[in-house]
Amino acid sequence: MMTIWRMLALALSLAATPALAQDEGRVADYKQSEAVLARYKPVPIPLATPALTRGTPGLTTQAELEAFVADLAAKAPGRVVLGSLGKSQQGRDLPYLIFSKEGLKDPAVLKALGRPVVWFVGQQHGNEPAGAEAMLALAHDLALGDLGAVLDKLVVVIVPRSNPDGAAADKRPGASGFDLNRDHLLLTLPETKALHAKLAELPPDVIVDVHEFSVANRWLEKFGGLNAADAMILYATNPAVPAPTTQIAAELVKPAMEKAMAEKGLTSFWYFTTSYRKDDKLVSMGGNAPGIARNLFGLSGAVSFLIETRGVGLQLENLERRIATHYVIARSVLDTVAANDKAVQAAVKAARAELAANQGELIVAHRIATETVAIPLVDPASGADMPTPVEFRDSRKVTVTSRRARPEGYLVLPAGQAALDALRLKGIASCALAGPVTLEVEAFMVEQKGPVKKIDRENINPDQAVKVELRPRRMDVPANAVFVPMTQMGANVIAASLEPDSPGSHVGVGVVETAPASGEAPIYRVPRGTKLALAAGGDVACGR
Repeated sequence: MMTIWRMLALALSLAATPALAQDEGRVADYKQSEAVLARYKPVPIPLATPALTRGTPGLTTQAELEAFVADLAAKAPGRVVLGSLGKSQQGRDLPYLIFSKEGLKDPAVLKALGRPVVWFVGQQHGNEPAGAEAMLALAHDLALGDLGAVLDKLVVVIVPRSNPDGAAADKRPGASGFDLNRDHLLLTLPETKALHAKLAELPPDVIVDVHEFSVANRWLEKFGGLNAADAMILYATNPAVPAPTTQIAAELVKPAMEKAMAEKGLTSFWYFTTSYRKDDKLVSMGGNAPGIARNLFGLSGAVSFLIETRGVGLQLENLERRIATHYVIARSVLDTVAANDKAVQAAVKAARAELAANQGELIVAHRIATETVAIPLVDPASGADMPTPVEFRDSRKVTVTSRRARPEGYLVLPAGQAALDALRLKGIASCALAGPVTLEVEAFMVEQKGPVKKIDRENINPDQAVKVELRPRRMDVPANAVFVPMTQMGANVIAASLEPDSPGSHVGVGVVETAPASGEAPIYRVPRGTKLALAAGGDVACGR
């Protein structure tokens, strides 16, 4: 059972950095002026989604979504396979679709095709529906339309709606009140557990997480304008993301997105947000915390993107244009990756080899650069452009302030089982010991400073709620300890989970508890070069 403190700590962590976006669950509905509505005209693209084809206003219901994807699978069995990730907290289905030229389902066979695997994840936030609608239109055109030609070069997986409970309630979080997009490191929610179990079976080379952003409230209150861009785009920005995939994201995929949008008269900008405090005029690009989908997938070696369209608070206003924007971007991703399949695969292979080599040092803390940038706003009355200079934190531009030696791996005692379970769901190998052993290790002595009170906007550990001291010690390691080696492509995800002062780590938020008297974590660093006797039957990462 989870203690009261652990539940509180978990809630705080899931509401933390870049956390300001968490407050969008409170966004009030806003009616745009006629001039603004006229600025955002429909885009003339056929979009086969129930919300736009049924002839009555509204969003695609869960029943309509399930019927729609089942119909696609029935009509195009040679291209699409329908499956279920599992169930939501309230028992709703989590369907997904796999598209291939051969209509295959088995992950091993799909990987053996040697094609890039592209994932799309829709509607993690229930009050951001346009992405899910666009994913249905994309699925239709992959199954039955001309877009199916990309399957000569790609395997595509679409999860149209990953938070059906939030969608049913028109609320940002899942049924428990926790934000799914802050749970990708911890994996405490059934929806994120189900997603990562499938991702581990068929790892993405490219993954796109689709959302919507708030248009009015904070922007009107602080700057007197509405958020203007049709889409805001950001790739993985945690500084531990490998350079080869960041280069593909920045120099190949993002320019293709912007070109495709411009051809349809759509505008884009970097993703940014701001707090709800009226006196805080700082505007921040999406943060670097590893528990956000965009960063977690990037840390795993994939080319990873967040796409947001202007929609939260607008209800059905400009819905067709919002859906079309997501569709245009998603289609550009498929066309670009298909046209550059070998380059994308080479970058991902290089990134994952770099991760598994476990070279260099871990980044413990960094600062993000702040500069003056004109953000695109629109006058709420006239609909005219209103570029507005603001103090802007650019999460791509960081200065590392603290590093730590990489270990050979980590020893995790039974009290750290929650962290092990999350890592295993991500496909990360862990190894049983051959027996008890006496070993030189580094212990984490953790000081919990208490609940988050104020976000430190400069550091990678923004709430500063956890302070760590490393203490060398000679330890009698019990046979039931588990070794997690760093010589695997999940190395940076392992470190993000198990180093207590990593933002949102299992120890840092109290999901894995420290010893009450000493503050010692049930996780230990194994120094480089240490050889461990492991139980028979392990896999390659465990030296088998």
